[in-house]
Amino acid sequence: MKVFYEFGIRQINKKAEELCGDSVAYSSRPDRTTLVFSDGLGSGVKASILSTLTTRIANRMLDEGLPMDEVVQTVSETLPICRVRKIAYSTFNMAQLFPQGLAKMVVFDSPPPLLIHDNEIQHLVYEECEVGGKRICDYAFPLVPGDWLVLVSDGVINAGIGGAYPLGWGWDELAKYLANHVHETLSANGLADKLARVVDELYEGSPGDDVSIVVVKARTKRTLVLFTGPPVDKSDDRRMVDALMAPLQKRVVCGGTTANIVARELGRQIEVDLATGTDAVPSSGRVAGIDLVTEGTLTLTRALDILRSGVPDDELNLKLDGASSLVVLLREADEIRVLVGRTINPAHQHPNLPRDLGLKTQIVHSLGELLHNEGKEVQIEYY
Repeated sequence: MKVFYEFGIRQINKKAEELCGDSVAYSSRPDRTTLVFSDGLGSGVKASILSTLTTRIANRMLDEGLPMDEVVQTVSETLPICRVRKIAYSTFNMAQLFPQGLAKMVVFDSPPPLLIHDNEIQHLVYEECEVGGKRICDYAFPLVPGDWLVLVSDGVINAGIGGAYPLGWGWDELAKYLANHVHETLSANGLADKLARVVDELYEGSPGDDVSIVVVKARTKRTLVLFTGPPVDKSDDRRMVDALMAPLQKRVVCGGTTANIVARELGRQIEVDLATGTDAVPSSGRVAGIDLVTEGTLTLTRALDILRSGVPDDELNLKLDGASSLVVLLREADEIRVLVGRTINPAHQHPNLPRDLGLKTQIVHSLGELLHNEGKEVQIEYY
């Protein structure tokens, strides 16, 4: 089983600073996910520039497929040394996460990574080596669905210093907190939010250092298939329904005619849920085996508006209408496959215009583009 990695990132600037001196960059490819975390010396503009340069250089090299030891060598030899403090201007933590369930990581002068497996902190073994005159910790460990990997800057470890924790919160207390708060339904963003709130409270709202938190949740990929619009060739009805009903994915049907095709091909009934209708969005329906059945163009348009406006999930979860439910499902998914039938609806299209200029086609294209920009894998197929 392939492992998918979900990210949650939160940062808090040191008091009175406009920029965070820490920097985080990550990128995903089919064969690996790359993460680089850097803490610039000091705070403010100078620290931000140094950490940003470190993450961008390292992430670019790793993303281009260069070996990690070569990247470490380059970055280590490039980083200048502060003549006063005799330490590097920027620390770093580089990780490569592979879909086979393997993590490779190198850490320089940063808090050790925290791995939570079965709600217990795992003590990771590492090898020490010297690169460019710097002591590097080299890790390699497995990751399985349900595991959590957490990286933090010194600002998290030192939270509460001189107050609730005279010597700072510390790695061990942080580890206990994480082990007690992770659970299956919590998202990476959710855990990052929780941790950021605790750190801010320990600093009493006035952080003495930049705070950066990266949470990686290992899990299986969430796939959603959305079927909207009848195909031009009726012989494709069955093919589209078969694609919709493939296992291990959530299923959404948008459009009355489309829902009738699905119900007919599956030999099932459609039930209308009048409680889900609003002035803006028609009522949703139910078909056994389908996660969501909605009206077509109006619902898709409203869903696009919701995504563009950034309405939070907590607010959407309180609503029953089809557009809000659709947005929740789209946000939960990592991979979205859209099956678009191009039969013209006379109410939405002048019959003399090309099918590609149809209203629904334009909406689906905009929706796919927006979701892709949010990091989703989007595939649109036309029939």
